[in-house]
Amino acid sequence: MGEPLIASLSELAARVQRGRTADQVLEIAGEGVHRLGMRLAAFQIVEDLLVLRYVATAPKRIQAIESMLGRPLSGLRAPLVKFDLVREVIEGRKNLYREDLDVFDQFLRKGMGVDLTPLDASPATAGIPNGILAPLFVADRPWGLLCVVSPSFRAEDAAAVALFATHVGSAIEAAEFIEELVKQQQLASLGELAAIVAHEVRNPLGVIFNSVALLRKMLRTEADSSDVREDGEQLLTVVAEEAERLNRIVSDLLDFARPQHLNLERASLADIASDVIASAAKRADASRVEFVLEISPDIAPIDMDVRLVRQALLNLIVNGIQAMPTGGTLTVRAVLERIGDRDRAFVRIFVIDTGIGIPRGVEERIFEPFFTTKAAGTGLGLALVKRVIESHGGEIHLETSARGTTFVLRWPADAVPASGRFVVRSKTASRAAWSRRSASH
Repeated sequence: MGEPLIASLSELAARVQRGRTADQVLEIAGEGVHRLGMRLAAFQIVEDLLVLRYVATAPKRIQAIESMLGRPLSGLRAPLVKFDLVREVIEGRKNLYREDLDVFDQFLRKGMGVDLTPLDASPATAGIPNGILAPLFVADRPWGLLCVVSPSFRAEDAAAVALFATHVGSAIEAAEFIEELVKQQQLASLGELAAIVAHEVRNPLGVIFNSVALLRKMLRTEADSSDVREDGEQLLTVVAEEAERLNRIVSDLLDFARPQHLNLERASLADIASDVIASAAKRADASRVEFVLEISPDIAPIDMDVRLVRQALLNLIVNGIQAMPTGGTLTVRAVLERIGDRDRAFVRIFVIDTGIGIPRGVEERIFEPFFTTKAAGTGLGLALVKRVIESHGGEIHLETSARGTTFVLRWPADAVPASGRFVVRSKTASRAAWSRRSASH
């Protein structure tokens, strides 16, 4: 497998961090490994027992084994003393590759006394002996181990599985910390922030440290120089991505934690929106997106904190771009709304994408701090947008469907005579220069 395995497990490791309980972490890891064509069993060491916490294998195999046992697999336990190999891996803090290594099978045969031989007669229920065993450490204490099996594994794949196990252990550590705080009913704002910082910041650091360790080990080996160079470049890519993610997390946390002291100045919303779209259009993931800006010219310059409004609009636009991975149209529209005697005026801004929409049930939590549906997200972007709009005396809500999502912003503005015309600027996916035209209101 080699380089493709490192890339696939690195991508899965980012999703693993979304688990907020140990069970969720193991479920995400197991399902992801199974989708990659491999099988996984996760064990926890509880005193002198080896406990099966999660298994991802062929569904018919699970059904057959559970039928033999007369109970679900999760939670099965056996004396640790029966598994010398497990103690060797944990005590030596090392990973192990063997062609006859399926700890899940050994656990059932030795610990439960189950004869699995009849299952090997059918490919739908047969086991896979070719596997890699890696320890799981949480807060530098032995928590358990992962056994990953695949018929295509080679000895050199052990390092990639070990690195993935480090991710899983780090995610379990954060999840257990959060669970403990919840049990103690002390998950106040400061505690939550501390937990998320520990979770989000320590994970990329763990990846960086482990990648550097692997690079050093590779440079000491006598392997073919071209193979070492290719694997080294892959690990350096992982390090760079995790360092960028860490920098983004810190920036988002600082922006969110900074007190909202507004530095008001009168500024043009059209100019700010145009600059933000031009900046967003330079992103690599925006190359297939068409941008449209429609600002009603009856909106006079408004008192606002330019830096905060610019950041809020950028967060919404980037969110829209990410919702359209195969391309689409991102529209920013602003109109002036008058209420009652026309002395009260509001600016209403629409940020519209033609993406996949927000899953049902998620929209109610979308503005919560630290809530995210993205593997590499911090969950602070939309929370920051809400704070910015509300600090300007405004409000925000969203409308979503399978055809896309619209964020609607509304805040007070000076009333001015209406011209009844739009100024429209659009940019195509080919990155052509902006074109301008007028459109009826």
